[in-house]
Amino acid sequence: MTRQARITCVGCPMGCEVTLTIGDKGEVTGITGNACKEGKKYVMEEYESPVRVLTATVLTVNSSRPLLSVRTDKAIPKIRLTEGMCVLVRVRAKPRLRAGDIIVANLLGTGSNVVATSDLLS
Repeated sequence: MTRQARITCVGCPMGCEVTLTIGDKGEVTGITGNACKEGKKYVMEEYESPVRVLTATVLTVNSSRPLLSVRTDKAIPKIRLTEGMCVLVRVRAKPRLRAGDIIVANLLGTGSNVVATSDLLS
């Protein structure tokens, strides 16, 4: 028994609504609706192993600002976002940080670092 999955491609500004036909074993047997080959690549990756950049804030210590905005420097598996947030809730950033400084190295063993997105100087 086959089923269909619809994914909106964000690979370019067109935002194609792509339909995947999924076979009995979960394999993709057909793709329709993409206007370019990049769209096909994007929806296949999104279906097989979706990833996202994790954006959040962490608490600060000894600072005039209570929160520091952070993000991962590359996408991590979507399924691990909640787990990543559980790590970040325990982080306390200290002043003298610049945007791009690593706050948490190799988050969850994904190879992605959590970095500051703004300066925390005092």
